[in-house]
Amino acid sequence: MKNYLVHLLNYELWANLRVIDALETLENPPSRAIAVMGHILSAQHVWLNRIMKETAYVAIWEDIPISWMAETAERQHRKIVSYITTLAEPELLQSFDYATSKGVPYQSTLLDMLTHMSHHAAYHRGQVVQLIRPLLTEAPVTDFIVWTREA
Repeated sequence: MKNYLVHLLNYELWANLRVIDALETLENPPSRAIAVMGHILSAQHVWLNRIMKETAYVAIWEDIPISWMAETAERQHRKIVSYITTLAEPELLQSFDYATSKGVPYQSTLLDMLTHMSHHAAYHRGQVVQLIRPLLTEAPVTDFIVWTREA
């Protein structure tokens, strides 16, 4: 299961970088597209810090300049993959206590948190692509199966 999660996280990084690369090519990308891509990365940061029991230093809707996005995505990817690879398989089903951004306490397994992060990012990447598609000759393709074919 651990190898599958790393596989999924590798896909997520690839997909995020494709969208970020597309944003970087635009002279004047829509502000909403920038905000949503920043939200993907900020939310990921918040979830990583919940998992690692660290303090998050960004809000869920943090403004992140496009020029910082690729490095942010890569840094967070390295951090979570490094963390996961140190765990024993049973620890993936371990429950974590955390609070939402509104302070509501919850408990979820690491597996559920990582699955949520992946699905959340995919949902919002689709929104970003929809916003920038009219401005591009070719919109970025971020389908999981495309990544597996290219990998």
